[in-house]
Amino acid sequence: MLQEIIESKYKSVIVPFLLLATARSYSILELSKRLGFSVDKLNHELSDLMKLGLVRSFTKNRQTYYLVNTRHKSLIELKQSLVKNQKHFDDELFIAIKRLGEVKGAFLSGIFTGNPELPVDILIVGKPNLNKLDEFLQNCKKMMGQDVNYSIMSEDEYTLRRDTFDRFIKDVFDYPHLVVFDNLHKTKKKK
Repeated sequence: MLQEIIESKYKSVIVPFLLLATARSYSILELSKRLGFSVDKLNHELSDLMKLGLVRSFTKNRQTYYLVNTRHKSLIELKQSLVKNQKHFDDELFIAIKRLGEVKGAFLSGIFTGNPELPVDILIVGKPNLNKLDEFLQNCKKMMGQDVNYSIMSEDEYTLRRDTFDRFIKDVFDYPHLVVFDNLHKTKKKK
């Protein structure tokens, strides 16, 4: 399998990207934009990678998302062989979330983690700038191929709901999720 990936013009770019980028799902539109390959070519190559068991996919609202199969038996070997001299890929989604304003915490769930049945894709805790948030959500829609479900909570509401084992909060944190950043639990330094 390693030789097949190395010898392929497309797989030799797609696989290292998926191994080095944030371990989340990617729409075909986002992959096309990030990697500079046509959607048709990506569909073909991703189909091959799924047959090899290296990539898995799921569908929500007729949009397919792809992510690395973290249980693949050769994943560690592939990482060691393919990513030695590769550059790190910054996650544009993470960067955009960090620029939303007075946000104390941001967590990805739902379609970003391969669990499209969950009620929220992005949980934001704090006070985001609403204009920046609107622009961010429009860009997410373009990138993911559909609207993303989001929730905004104040720090107090989040703390209360977390401490009372609120079902909504449990759905985010009991399933695979990604922490974009979390400044909610930092203790204040004494003077």
